[in-house]
Amino acid sequence: MRKRFEYKSIEIKPKSIWTSVIDPIELDQTINKFGSDGWELVTVVPFSSNGATRGFLFTFKREL
Repeated sequence: MRKRFEYKSIEIKPKSIWTSVIDPIELDQTINKFGSDGWELVTVVPFSSNGATRGFLFTFKREL
């Protein structure tokens, strides 16, 4: 039988539009929460506007 997965993507943005810095403690808490619910981080993609990073798209997967 083939493995089946479901996927979830979340957007994480800096708290201020003037910086691209994301609080690493808050980020770890978010990622660990998903991990404890069975989600595995698959990829992180930055998105930008006018040459500045505006946030990141985190994609997770877990087996059904």
